[in-house]
Amino acid sequence: MEAVVLNKKIKWYSVDSFWGEVAAHIEHTDVVLDVGCGIVPMNYFRPALHIMLEPYKEYSDILLERHKDDKSILVLCGKAQETLKCFSDNSVDTVFLLDVIEHFEKHDGFDVLRHLERIARKQVIVFTPLGFMPQHAEAGETDGWGLSGVSYQDHLSGWLPEDFGETWDFHICEDFHSYDFRQRKLDQPYGAMFAIKTFTHKLQPKAENIINIRRPLPSEIELDRVTSVLNITQAELAATQAELATTQAAFADAQLVLNKPIIRVQRKLWRLVKFWK
Repeated sequence: MEAVVLNKKIKWYSVDSFWGEVAAHIEHTDVVLDVGCGIVPMNYFRPALHIMLEPYKEYSDILLERHKDDKSILVLCGKAQETLKCFSDNSVDTVFLLDVIEHFEKHDGFDVLRHLERIARKQVIVFTPLGFMPQHAEAGETDGWGLSGVSYQDHLSGWLPEDFGETWDFHICEDFHSYDFRQRKLDQPYGAMFAIKTFTHKLQPKAENIINIRRPLPSEIELDRVTSVLNITQAELAATQAELATTQAAFADAQLVLNKPIIRVQRKLWRLVKFWK
């Protein structure tokens, strides 16, 4: 079901159709920044470069070990508010913030969203509970994965469509969460929301002064060499084809001359003279 509420495009889904339906709205891109991914990064598609930004060292160590042989994955250990400042405008295609923003205080969450919109070229995808969903972990507990990251499990804010700008789309399931992170059944279900912002014609800011001083890459040098050899080969081939065309034309002219009637008679007489000699 689709509706417009407060100038915002909102679609509602059942629990069974939620993930599959929303996945159709996620573009497959080449460079992805996955913020606060824990030990379960996004898996909607496989990008050419998957940057995983995780603040908790135990989680980032697991990611490093798991993906140590995968050169398409870069694992960074750092807090979002600080690390996102290091990314240039429009420096990645898509930014994912899945089950993360509710762990920020509201003002910090808004700051993170501003960075995500600045960094992404194509899409920003946020997944969070619909409104405030209470969650608190006690000291000494383990997290949902049986690890020690409980200090990152508390929910500090709740988010609704009106917290986002007018250019966002929203996909909502109103009874998505039935269990807490301890896998205990909740007294009442809580909703969940995907907020997706898609950029259609986002312009890259231009530097005031661009000085093209740099050393060519080895691949560029090799490409220039191969291109030069190819150009020479093509020129030689064109010259050979021209010579062949000239030879074929001369051969055709000779055949025309030899096939003229007077020439055929002279050839027959010459063969007779040779025979009588």
